[in-house]
Amino acid sequence: MRVDIEKHALRFINSLPEKDRRIIKQHLKRLEDPYTVMGVELLPNGHCRMHIAHSYTAFFDVVPGGVVNILDVMTIEEAHKRYKRFGR
Repeated sequence: MRVDIEKHALRFINSLPEKDRRIIKQHLKRLEDPYTVMGVELLPNGHCRMHIAHSYTAFFDVVPGGVVNILDVMTIEEAHKRYKRFGR
């Protein structure tokens, strides 16, 4: 599958230190085959969530036609504050 990243999510990733960028991008690359990735949670509203290295969270959708759309990437703390937006 192709992995697309929303512009604001990519800006956030690119603003991080190089080591964090590398780790996040490695995890997101695994979503090329989203059905085999460990630690992915399907949320009640159909979005998916993946924790990355105990520091970050990615929210994404698997779109028919072979696309994984990364909606947002943020710190775990920020995700807990804004969690309602993604389905709870």
